[in-house]
Amino acid sequence: MSPSIVPPEEAPAARSRPVPAAVGYGLAIVAVAVATLAAVVMDTQVKVPNLSLVFVLPVVLAAVSFGWGPALAAAVTGALAYNYFLIEPRYTLRVADPANVWALALLLTTAAVVSAVASEGRRRALEAWSAAGQAAAVRALARGLVGETTRAGVTQRCAEALAQLFQAPAVVLVMEGEALTLVAESGGAQLADADLEAAGWSLAAGLATRGGAYPAGGAAFDFWPLKTAQRQQAVIGVRISGGEQGRPAQPERLVETVAGYLSVALDREAYARQVLETRVQAASERLKADLLAAVSHDLKTPLSTILFTLQSLQRFAGGHDEATRAQLLAAAEAETARLSRMVENLLDMNRLAAGALPVRAAPTEPGTLIAAALDRAAPALAGHKVVRRSAGRAPLLVDPALFESALANLLENAGKYSPSGSTVHVRTGREGDMGWVEVLDEGPGFGGSPEPMFERFVRGQAGDGRPPGTGLGLSIARGFLEAQGGRVEASDRQDRPGARVRLLAPLAPATLTPTA
Repeated sequence: MSPSIVPPEEAPAARSRPVPAAVGYGLAIVAVAVATLAAVVMDTQVKVPNLSLVFVLPVVLAAVSFGWGPALAAAVTGALAYNYFLIEPRYTLRVADPANVWALALLLTTAAVVSAVASEGRRRALEAWSAAGQAAAVRALARGLVGETTRAGVTQRCAEALAQLFQAPAVVLVMEGEALTLVAESGGAQLADADLEAAGWSLAAGLATRGGAYPAGGAAFDFWPLKTAQRQQAVIGVRISGGEQGRPAQPERLVETVAGYLSVALDREAYARQVLETRVQAASERLKADLLAAVSHDLKTPLSTILFTLQSLQRFAGGHDEATRAQLLAAAEAETARLSRMVENLLDMNRLAAGALPVRAAPTEPGTLIAAALDRAAPALAGHKVVRRSAGRAPLLVDPALFESALANLLENAGKYSPSGSTVHVRTGREGDMGWVEVLDEGPGFGGSPEPMFERFVRGQAGDGRPPGTGLGLSIARGFLEAQGGRVEASDRQDRPGARVRLLAPLAPATLTPTA
């Protein structure tokens, strides 16, 4: 199947034009005119033994600045000017003294030799400068690619390097799915339909194409295909055919250098993407395993209790007295409520992970939130003493249902991890423009950094003796608070063993009326 090609957006081409050759010849003639004027003035004011040397200077300047052609033009023009203005008879091209003929010939020969030497020196200097510039561009490309981690950044670096190396517009196209897409350009590159056709043919055939030649005679760019070890496909394009300064002798050498860097960088980006996908997949599998473990281990007990109760009531209905039936029904109700809370936690975590958590903030008294949370966590707090202490009644700007759920999770954790008969403290206060509610228990505490306890399905105790639950309480509390613009702080108590967890939320503006 031949790849389809996504055409690039139109962009104005911007290309700097070199100095025209006519300008070089014109400036060479002007330099000869200036030298002629200087020689005439010197001939009238100061007697110089050999004024012909004055005409060598514009030849050297022309050779160094513009090359062999303008230098030779300066040599011929200088010889004619010397003959016309300074050799007798003056203001004619005739030569009276045969010795002056040799002087003219020597001047022309000297100027030609000097122009050839100077022009060759200029050519070698330009080649050295060009080689140094190319080496610097390649080094800059290598350094730049080290810090690039995206495909767009990698291809853009390579396009800029090609434009700098060839002083011509350059593009990089990458195969994305079934489409060859322009992902980077530099130097004001603008691809025509013929260029896109040539790029697609180059990639499909695995051969380089030349602008203005088969298979796309209307193409302006030369294209080189690239296929990496990771089977990524790209095409490099440079508009060097028909350039004003001529086509480089061997552009393949520079293109292959850049293509090598591009191939390695694209494969590195592909490897990084694969590693990230593998990590995401591993995290997803680990999450699924944790969820399965939580469901199988912690939901099994309440389900078994409910099933046993129902079976007992059904099979032995006549053998149970009223008190026994009430006790069985109460146990089933408690286990059903516990099961409901676990499922609710799982659903809440799913909403947090999906980013589908609606927040309906309203000013609410902290006491109202605490009372509702205590009622919800009452089964877990049975056998504990709860002490409430308030340092203010400033209303919080929160979603009452979400804040109550977060606080209830903290209270349930305090009840599960604290020994029977211990005291659970619930306090409120204010910190700047934030209000807080904190829970302090007398359990084992976090035993180090509390941060791992905020991960999903992580519980404070290991082994079969750990309290029942899904390990989502702290994670849900943090998610709910952050969704409301608040945060959660946790640490071990300083006065005695135990944990301290504080929920901070924005205070309601004074203009809002708190809800009951």
